[in-house]
Amino acid sequence: MDESTDTSRVPELTRRRVLQSLAALGITGPLALKIAAQSRGDISADTIKQASAVLGEEFSAERSVVIEKALRRNLDQFQIVRDLVIDDLVEPAPVFMAKVHAGPVTGPGRAK
Repeated sequence: MDESTDTSRVPELTRRRVLQSLAALGITGPLALKIAAQSRGDISADTIKQASAVLGEEFSAERSVVIEKALRRNLDQFQIVRDLVIDDLVEPAPVFMAKVHAGPVTGPGRAK
């Protein structure tokens, strides 16, 4: 195997890893978040085409449109969470209680 194509040693570039790297350089707090936010790219048909080539897949034009809409929606939802400001005086919940459904959940792939 060619070393240039061996990605097993290359760590995945995640938001967390970017923030850790910035912290190692002494860049922390709001400035680090601002720098990490700038790395967020826009989703385009070309981006999806490049990603499909990396995956070895070929998406139809209709499927690419659906993928683009879903990715945009997810990015927008993540940005809402990132923009959420919670005061330091707000304590985390000591106990998490999952909501119990009143009846059985039915649908495709679900037990009735």
